[in-house]
Amino acid sequence: MHWVDRGPEPEQLARIHARYTPRWVRFYGSGTGKKPSDTRWREFSGDLADAFHDLCAYCEELCRGEVDHFRPKSRYPELVYSWSNWLFACHDCNHAKLDKWPTAGYVDPCARSRTAHPERFFTYDTLTGEILPKGDLSPGRYRKARQTIDDLRLNEWHHLRKRLVWLRLISEIIPDDPAEMTAESEELRAHYCSRTIPFSSITRGWLAERGHRADSPRRTGSSSR
Repeated sequence: MHWVDRGPEPEQLARIHARYTPRWVRFYGSGTGKKPSDTRWREFSGDLADAFHDLCAYCEELCRGEVDHFRPKSRYPELVYSWSNWLFACHDCNHAKLDKWPTAGYVDPCARSRTAHPERFFTYDTLTGEILPKGDLSPGRYRKARQTIDDLRLNEWHHLRKRLVWLRLISEIIPDDPAEMTAESEELRAHYCSRTIPFSSITRGWLAERGHRADSPRRTGSSSR
């Protein structure tokens, strides 16, 4: 999981937010009446797909994607139509999370503060493919990272298998020894470190273990389709 800048809110969203948000707030605020059936957020899945480069905000897999309400609708109805509360997520991650929301919340892929960026919470085991909490975290931050991994099932077998297959491909493209790098392999290294590419976080970890540069651009948002 890595940090993503989702970019500015689409212009037309303000009107939809103003029209539809009150009914969600009333329903979850009073607990009476019929649950709203509007799903206008789906109209913005393309905008989110652009901002996240069609990669799931949690597992970094290429996907068709869905609009995930980072803070659940049932607990934060005032954020149902807030761009700042939307993430692009694959079906598996979105439905593993559902309405779960621990006391401290989850690690936010779009956190504003650098100290709250996912890179400050997670590392990878490149032998098993697992995403893990960093070892130097405070107890509170460790629990937050661990609960994010567990509740979203980020270490399910299908995720591990995809990461390991990916690393095998990377190992065939980029030499283990940095001294053996050519201009072509250097271009490939930079390409696969980019946050616009699937599994770039574990790729950067694999490269760093071998003494390669593993930097990438920080900004990952993009313009509309």
